[in-house]
Amino acid sequence: MQAVLSLALLLFAVLVLKHRSQARRGLPPGPSALPVLGSVHKLTLEFQHKRFLEWSKDFGDVIYFKLFRTPAIVLNSLESARELLDRRSAKYSDRTRAVLLAELMGHDSALPFLRYGERFRRHRRWMHDAIGSRASIQKYRPIQVREVHLLLRSLLKNPEAFMEHLYRYVAGTLLEITYGQRLTSMDDLIVQLAERTVNATNESGSPASMLVDFFPILKHLPTWLPIAGFKRHALKARADLKAWRETGVNMVRSAMASGASSSCVISALLESHQGHLGDEELEEIGAIGVDIYGAGTETTYGSLASFVLAMVRSPDVLRKAQKELDEVVGPTRLPDFADRESLPYLNAVVEEVYRWNPGLPLAIPHRAMTDDQYRGYDIPEGCMIMPNIWAMSRDERYYRESEDFRPERHLNETGDAIAQERELPHSYVFGFGRRVCPGQAFADATLWLAIASLIATLDIRKVVDPSGAEITPPASFKPGFTSQPQPFPCKIVPRTEMIAAVIAQLDV
Repeated sequence: MQAVLSLALLLFAVLVLKHRSQARRGLPPGPSALPVLGSVHKLTLEFQHKRFLEWSKDFGDVIYFKLFRTPAIVLNSLESARELLDRRSAKYSDRTRAVLLAELMGHDSALPFLRYGERFRRHRRWMHDAIGSRASIQKYRPIQVREVHLLLRSLLKNPEAFMEHLYRYVAGTLLEITYGQRLTSMDDLIVQLAERTVNATNESGSPASMLVDFFPILKHLPTWLPIAGFKRHALKARADLKAWRETGVNMVRSAMASGASSSCVISALLESHQGHLGDEELEEIGAIGVDIYGAGTETTYGSLASFVLAMVRSPDVLRKAQKELDEVVGPTRLPDFADRESLPYLNAVVEEVYRWNPGLPLAIPHRAMTDDQYRGYDIPEGCMIMPNIWAMSRDERYYRESEDFRPERHLNETGDAIAQERELPHSYVFGFGRRVCPGQAFADATLWLAIASLIATLDIRKVVDPSGAEITPPASFKPGFTSQPQPFPCKIVPRTEMIAAVIAQLDV
């Protein structure tokens, strides 16, 4: 027994000495750490991006810490992310090992989690051709317009279910461009499989909260163990994800064989692979469908719901945007993409939606592919690099009173968009460098059209309590991988009877 105790004390002493020696290296400043644990004990279980921002008060915008044995650097400023992840993207385009999401849940073919290399470049090229090129964006605009018409009709008929209508708008748009199928029911098999898979992924938390990623041996735990709940959860999601990939591809292949297919992302990929469709190719094509529908639905819906919440809380912003739309578009038609350049205040509203509640507050970590230095600090190879988009969106140097929803902050003195586009939120909320979202232009267009149409046609008001007092909902958001508002009440009504009549006659 004494020998075991002596060995344990010796091991502890070695770990302490190793920890202290590492602390003397030229690493960026950061919180204190414990042997083995690192700085995990200083993190919160939820909303880690907020804790990282708090650390900036003591350590600055570039912070080094350890998640157990894994070295990590969080970037809390746009300047540091631009320098490392944009300008030095050749060194920082890899991903860290994603044990929970990739190896257990099955997202190993998903573009966001692919390690940097030829497979990543191939998937990114497919994604760009599918929804990132100018031609593809123009091609799908009729679908966006029709779906936004259906959204307005649904809100006119049943405004109390506005959250469901917003989700259905995004899901319907992405289902058709991805799989060539119009959404007729939220009970559609792909929609249900996708919702279960995405919810399971989102509920897994941020990249700083997945224990199995730091101790991969845990993935081998038998599923019957009480402590293996994470694995049971992951394997259930894996089955749904596999069914989603296969169902989507098989549905499009069947439609193509019968001559009834509509042009869509999956059909284009299948046609480009004719004669070379093995299991691996089919899995990768299915993964592209998951990337477009899954990631796009969650983040765009979250932004739309955040917009409605912001309008309930800031009625003056809604009135100002309505005034601009009335002057530019007029009362006889709905806004269209051609109007966008003439609507600087509306565009500033969209920018403020991105900033006020970034869809992915803590971006998926990059990985340093080689040793590097920044500001005189060492960045070791293999270090996890975490861009804290939430902190960038709350930088008081650029965004005074950052919790307020204030579109004017994105305009210059004459009311036009600020000259430096790289400073606008849309330039960083979609990621950095070679890992930037290839579908950002399509997602932005989908969001803009919905916001423009809602502002032009509807009043979004606070509900009142039994005494007649208005209820201002809190700016409260759900924890998780992506950020969406907690449920909130509001009242949605057409601005005028004439507008209600126009909505009722829209072609859907």
